[in-house]
Amino acid sequence: MLKIFRVFLIYLLVFNPAYSVNITGDDNEINSDSTTQQVYNADDTSLTITNSSTLSRTGQAPVNINGQDNGTLTINSGSSITATSHNTVQGRNQDGLTVTNSGTISSGGSKAINLLNAQNSTVTNNSGGIIKSNTNTVTLTEDGGTGNNVTITNSGQIFAEAVSSGTTNNNAVKSEDDTNNMTLTNNAGGHIYNNNSSATALQQATVFIAAEDTATLTNSGKIENKAGPENFAIGIAGSGVTVTLKDAGIVIGKINVADSGHTIRLQHGAGQGYYYNITGNGTYTLQDLDGNPVVKGSAGSVGQGGNEMVDEELGYKSLSFRNSLVRYQQSDEFSKRDKGWGEITTSFLKRDGDKSTLALDNEKIGIGANIFEPISDNKTLIFSFETSLQNISKNHDLDKFSFLTGMNFDKIKISDEIYSEIYFLGGASVNKSDRNILTNTTSSGLLDISDEYMSYEVLFGKKVIFNNLLPDLSFNFGYSHTPSHEESKYYKWDERDVYNGSLALSNEHQIFKDKKKNLYFSWIADARTILDDNVQVFYVNGTKGSYAQNNDLKSEFSLSAGLNYDYNFSQNSKFSMALDGLQTSQDTSGIQANLKYSHRF
Repeated sequence: MLKIFRVFLIYLLVFNPAYSVNITGDDNEINSDSTTQQVYNADDTSLTITNSSTLSRTGQAPVNINGQDNGTLTINSGSSITATSHNTVQGRNQDGLTVTNSGTISSGGSKAINLLNAQNSTVTNNSGGIIKSNTNTVTLTEDGGTGNNVTITNSGQIFAEAVSSGTTNNNAVKSEDDTNNMTLTNNAGGHIYNNNSSATALQQATVFIAAEDTATLTNSGKIENKAGPENFAIGIAGSGVTVTLKDAGIVIGKINVADSGHTIRLQHGAGQGYYYNITGNGTYTLQDLDGNPVVKGSAGSVGQGGNEMVDEELGYKSLSFRNSLVRYQQSDEFSKRDKGWGEITTSFLKRDGDKSTLALDNEKIGIGANIFEPISDNKTLIFSFETSLQNISKNHDLDKFSFLTGMNFDKIKISDEIYSEIYFLGGASVNKSDRNILTNTTSSGLLDISDEYMSYEVLFGKKVIFNNLLPDLSFNFGYSHTPSHEESKYYKWDERDVYNGSLALSNEHQIFKDKKKNLYFSWIADARTILDDNVQVFYVNGTKGSYAQNNDLKSEFSLSAGLNYDYNFSQNSKFSMALDGLQTSQDTSGIQANLKYSHRF
């Protein structure tokens, strides 16, 4: 008797029509807690869960759409649909279903949303929305038919809570083989994850997509296997799956590829370093949509950082030295040759980025000192120091200390009206690099890497001075050598030699001068180009790649202009101020300034 009663009770709770309702029309609303199953019984039917209400069931799916087209389901913020077993929202053999969630859709078993043979359907999980189950949370399933044109857009959370073992699938989002034209977009702020510690087989990934025709996954948020990066986060199979990892999106866990005809695209921005561990026996095409050189041996790009600007930095160093030399030659110390001259400078450089040429935006601040010590009537010993910090786009900082020393030879007579001078400098720089890359091999999806290496520079120039109204003409040469070095376990750089050459016009103009003060204006128009070797060879996890500068980055025209002001308080006491501005054809602007007070005891 007791057994019969239990069977009857189960029937009442689960199968009795009194515990379900057929809905039609477009204004259905649940605004208080309910346990009544909502069955769509006509096309063009809408249902809204509002007023912080909960629709819950212990048996059949709380929302059931079977063959009815153009249905709409909306869960407002604070409201929820829950099922203790599986299939919280079920759509079978329907066309045009739209699910919009700002609250919670949850299942105590599997399949919070189960779309069987769905056509032209859309699931949108808004920011703050939660879709969760133990396993296979959002599933596109073929049930004797096919699914076509299903779009899933996530800005909230979609996750599978259970820790699976063995061969049990535990996907947060799953698309089976006969699904065509499926689109999954995980927006910035969106989080898709599972807890599958046994995700070492293709179909156990956090997101599993199998396409008969085409499917796309675009991630700008976070896709994570919380069991750790050694497990699978993304699995793709079938044919024609395109995975796009873009912006600052994070992937934690391996990417596993089966079958063929797939495409993996990276769009993290020019200069962004990344390394993704891609496994499996499938074949795929690798693309970087920002033009960064990408290496296939998994998928990696080092992000050129300071290496892209070696030639530019060499050119700016030459310009800065020539400006300092002009200020020295305008001083009383130069004309008298009775003592040394020095200055302390501060500088700021800023360059705008250009995606089309892979020019990286960056800012650089530096403090330096230049010392000129005359050793004869036409020979001057030179010492130059600079420490700088360069902030390069995509989380890359370059800390540098440079030292140069050399000689300047001036007053070399060519004719009564023409003289020349020659300078040469040589030295070294200590470079400390710190950057942040995107990777699926760490528990954060990010990796901080650092490097310290030397580089060596040579500057040489000859200037022809016309003692008339003609500007001075100079030829300048720069050379940089960077030995091979390893930036991390993933990145290694081959040695590189860079050769710069420039042709410049310059002049100085004395605006006024008297016993107490003087003011000079000077300018340099410099046309620079790379003479040789604009290719940087590098390795990502042992696989060779190379970066060659765009033709637009091989040459640069720079215009530098400066003011130099001296004020003599007395015969032995002087105040000096200098200001130099810089503008280049590569969208670099800069300023250099110094203030100096000197007193001779």
